[in-house]
Amino acid sequence: MTNTEMATTSVTGKGKIGTGNSLEQGMREPGYIPERSRGGRRKGGFTLIELLVVLAIISLMAGLSIGAFREARRNYGLAASAGEIQSIFRRARNQSIANGTSSFVVVEPKKSSIWAQSFETMGEWSFEGGGAEDDGVDGYGGPRMVGGEYIDGRLGQGVSFRGAGGYVDCGYQASFDLSTGVVLEAWVRHNRRPALRQAFKNETTSGRRSLGGKSADGGGLAPAYSIVEKKDSWFLGMTPEGALEGHIGNFQVITEDDVVPSGRWVFVSLRYDGVSLVLASDGVERRSDVLQGLGRKLGDRAAPVVPAAIPRNENPVMISAKDNSFPGDIDEVRLRGRSEKATYSHPPFEKMIGWKKVIHFDRYGHLDPVFHEKNIRIVLVEVSDDHFARQEALAEKKKSSRAQTDRFELTFQEWLDTWPPDEMPDLVEEEEERDIEERVYSQARKKIIKIDTLGVVSVQ
Repeated sequence: MTNTEMATTSVTGKGKIGTGNSLEQGMREPGYIPERSRGGRRKGGFTLIELLVVLAIISLMAGLSIGAFREARRNYGLAASAGEIQSIFRRARNQSIANGTSSFVVVEPKKSSIWAQSFETMGEWSFEGGGAEDDGVDGYGGPRMVGGEYIDGRLGQGVSFRGAGGYVDCGYQASFDLSTGVVLEAWVRHNRRPALRQAFKNETTSGRRSLGGKSADGGGLAPAYSIVEKKDSWFLGMTPEGALEGHIGNFQVITEDDVVPSGRWVFVSLRYDGVSLVLASDGVERRSDVLQGLGRKLGDRAAPVVPAAIPRNENPVMISAKDNSFPGDIDEVRLRGRSEKATYSHPPFEKMIGWKKVIHFDRYGHLDPVFHEKNIRIVLVEVSDDHFARQEALAEKKKSSRAQTDRFELTFQEWLDTWPPDEMPDLVEEEEERDIEERVYSQARKKIIKIDTLGVVSVQ
């Protein structure tokens, strides 16, 4: 046996006999894995139980977070909503001050909304051109004067239609075709003396002009002189007796006589906002009666039923008129239309208490004294669950005699008007709202928005 064969036999023999020396381990076959390594090493990944535990923890944390988020949202949401409502009021007030016109805010608790409407200038004619008759004068729409003459006006130049008469054709623009509201303003001066006329024959007619130039008793009446108009849409004029007359479509109102005195410049205006039609002279709103429209006649003391919109057409804006020109001087004519509505709707877990309200600001930004005699208070409460809703429903059942209609869809006065005269409840709006606040929402979080008579808005 050679040396090589002996070495091979020796190694092979050791491999068969021994199992623990290092030489044997160093010569294992490729791919061999010891038994203890197979059982001692764990495979990668998670067990099903571990995965379910993690998902349960995540779900628990998410549930707790959602509850906390909702609570925080409501805590900050009430203050944010009160701030939004305050900004709506401030915008309307600032628009009144900036434009020198009135504005109003409508609070609708049943619709969870509040919106504001103001007016902006659509046309202005100050007659400072001072050229030939067909020259355009300053303002919008390229006016054309026919007849009349330039004179020293209230400010700078004005126009006079005394004698032969005349008019200014201001043309048509889409911005003049207003539908939801209009303000007409002008300075006028005349020297006419009031014409003698018959005393009132009955309580349904005053002898003034009605639609078509006929009085209620059939007598002919003189038409009003046009100051500014858009035929079949709106009209501001003056009667021979010095009364102001205003039209929205076929709806007409007229003031008492002599509100436009002769011999001096008088500032006159018409304001229509979809809610009311108001005539004013020298900055004072004048009491007016319904002359024609919606089945009512002059002398009806009930609240006028004002049309909801202005009839639209493409007729031009006219200062004075072709057929019945103004017998005097006109200056500084302005046409204003309602601006874009500002609206806010509060979340469903909040509620405004009380009736629908229409809050008016005058041209100085104050609460309009024609509509408001004292401060206004609006209460916004947080309704966290159905508890308060159930309490209010129960309270309403106890007041079944008052539940003729869903009262909070109406203003307080509109709601009272739904009652027969002999059954009308003796209620005060502010007292009823405070009663609801204390009886139903005493434990609720609340914000109070106050508007004082100067128009200052605050949140408490």
